[in-house]
Amino acid sequence: MKTFSQAHPILSCDQAKEFEAAVLPDESAEWSAMQAAGQGLARMLVEDYAEIRPVPGHLRVLGLIGKGNNGGDALIACAQLLADWPRASVELILTATEDTLRPLAAKALRQLEGRVTMHILNDESTGRSIESLLAQAGGPGGFHICIDGLLGMSFKAPLREPIRSVIEAVNAYESIDLRAAVDLPSGQGDLADEVTFRADFTYATGIVKHPLLRGHLECGRVRYIDLGFFQHEAAQTLDTSESFLLPDVLNPLRRLRPAASDKRFFGHLFIIGGSTGMPGALLMTVKAAVRSGVGLVTVFGPASAVSVLAAQVPEAMWVAWPETASGTLNPRGISLLQDRLSGATAVLAGPGFGRDRNTEMLTQEIVRQVECPVVLDADALRARVMEAAQRRKPHFGPVIVTPHMGEFMRMAKLTKVNYTSAALLDFSKFYGVTTVLKGPNTRICDGEGIVYSTRGGPVLARGGSGDLLAAIIGGVVAQSGKGEWVEAARGVALHGLAAEQLARSRGQVMVHTSELLDYLPAVLRG
Repeated sequence: MKTFSQAHPILSCDQAKEFEAAVLPDESAEWSAMQAAGQGLARMLVEDYAEIRPVPGHLRVLGLIGKGNNGGDALIACAQLLADWPRASVELILTATEDTLRPLAAKALRQLEGRVTMHILNDESTGRSIESLLAQAGGPGGFHICIDGLLGMSFKAPLREPIRSVIEAVNAYESIDLRAAVDLPSGQGDLADEVTFRADFTYATGIVKHPLLRGHLECGRVRYIDLGFFQHEAAQTLDTSESFLLPDVLNPLRRLRPAASDKRFFGHLFIIGGSTGMPGALLMTVKAAVRSGVGLVTVFGPASAVSVLAAQVPEAMWVAWPETASGTLNPRGISLLQDRLSGATAVLAGPGFGRDRNTEMLTQEIVRQVECPVVLDADALRARVMEAAQRRKPHFGPVIVTPHMGEFMRMAKLTKVNYTSAALLDFSKFYGVTTVLKGPNTRICDGEGIVYSTRGGPVLARGGSGDLLAAIIGGVVAQSGKGEWVEAARGVALHGLAAEQLARSRGQVMVHTSELLDYLPAVLRG
């Protein structure tokens, strides 16, 4: 399913330790990787902090430093932040003395001497004394950023003192804007403790480890600092069905288009959606489609709303579809689609449909009759529609479905939430579809493997985000006419990265969903 240019393998902590030993054979290689990790962490911290507010010049950083290499990564990040922000200040809480640190962590600490304030704990440090230390060091304003470098992927539960007390005290300390973990939040691992550092973001260094994606965002939002490990020949022996999506998946869309381009070269997306009760969903979908890079867009929408909607998106071609008494699209209007299908390179159905038997019947017919790739979203996602997809003719194009967990439960006939990889793999393979399971960690699955995307964030937690994603995926698929998993992944990457640009520019809270579209060009040009 994956190639290393599009996605990197996700490994267990034990697998990662073995792999790192192969790609980092000596201390010099480890030091170079540590520097790259720390500098990358500092850069990403500043980018992610912008979702709260512009980074203050007097940036206040709290570093939690253990004796291992994660502590060294955190120390180098602190050094980089001090270099980039001359008015910044750093307070370090160390759970080990300098002479007990691992050599590279000690080397990183020595580079900070005289530039930071250090507090060294011992086995007798209590939770109350650590709470007092935080209150004194933080002062009235607290800290803008806290970096957790206490423990690494070698951790096995249980936590020991004073690390447990440090984690509990910092978790309870409210005056921190952004809590960042290096590689894994302390307390997490293949065998986790019941107490873990509560991270807003975790920055996976070199390898994304399975515990980061276990459960429902226990480790916060995951970022990946690529250290070039998967260019090593040892990577060729890795065997994993799960991988982490790279921004490089967008590179084919970043190239210059041919000089002799014509709109027909870039595909024709048909969109079937809307109802009298939800015309806005269709409108948002069409707006996103015309921004997706596709050459042509034809929209089939409710007859009573088409003239009004067409005036708002004149770049698309609009076809009025007859409605039922309840205001949904009438299945008898399918001849309007059949008469034009020869021009389509992809079909998107579902946004704003409304859930009734009419739209279910219509979607079933679309899946049965349309030969080109089909993208199904929202109210098109039904169990009976999946049964039609399963019986789709072998020479027809792929079907891509874009559910959130509630819709996935409905399609897969689940009685309770199931985030396991096995459930997603089994569903996709059984019905022969590519599934884009939306969520804070979106997963793209073709039945053979799963690719994770963690881009986007809480700015997407608002109505209409899924309509935009479906249209962007549809537009990308229409440009090639193939409907492969990687095209769905490109749509996911475009959507998520644009959402982050929106949040960094305008914040997570007081924005319109459709503002995301204005940041799509920057994603490709960045």
